[in-house]
Amino acid sequence: MAESGRRRSTRNRPTDAQLLDAACAVMAEVGVDRATMDTIAQRADTSRVTLYAHFGSRDALVDAVLERELEKLTTWMFEIYDHGETMQYGPRAAYSIESLFDYARRHPSGFRVLLDNRYADTHPVRRLSATLEPRIAERLRANYAERGTPIDGGAETLAALLLGISLDVAYRAVIVDGSDITVACELAVTASLAVLRAVEPAQLRALDADRPRAR
Repeated sequence: MAESGRRRSTRNRPTDAQLLDAACAVMAEVGVDRATMDTIAQRADTSRVTLYAHFGSRDALVDAVLERELEKLTTWMFEIYDHGETMQYGPRAAYSIESLFDYARRHPSGFRVLLDNRYADTHPVRRLSATLEPRIAERLRANYAERGTPIDGGAETLAALLLGISLDVAYRAVIVDGSDITVACELAVTASLAVLRAVEPAQLRALDADRPRAR
């Protein structure tokens, strides 16, 4: 019998986690849009019926993969932020960026899926940014306050810029170029520290001054 017609074992009862692992691996290899239920079922050594029984639809399965990978990455980064709280500002920033790229090394499939999926307003990278930026902005405000140059809303703009640099470099390395992740990490660290050295508190306060005032 041809491989495509082979019956899957009815004794194979994979868990949700195993099915998500298989789906994530397929999505990372061929892209979210091209990952079919047949291909995912084959990777999981199960059937399409099982996939539908667990998740209801292909879209629900894709969403479950993205939710899991997003939760794993945000949890990792929050732990990194907590661990780096007592570091000097420059080394702390470098440590956070290096840890993001270290996550990419440890979880290449999940990281690739998060970066590669292009779901308009629900793109997981947008949600990742929305989750991480407030924490980064909080740390920036504390650092500038310690230096006697407090900033307010400008910290949010700076946080978005810094996180955007790392994610953009990671995207180029992982999705576009396939370049070495260590080299990409070094570039992201260098660029981010250059921004932190170059941006003046007065520029950030000027951003605040131009913000529309709430009535």
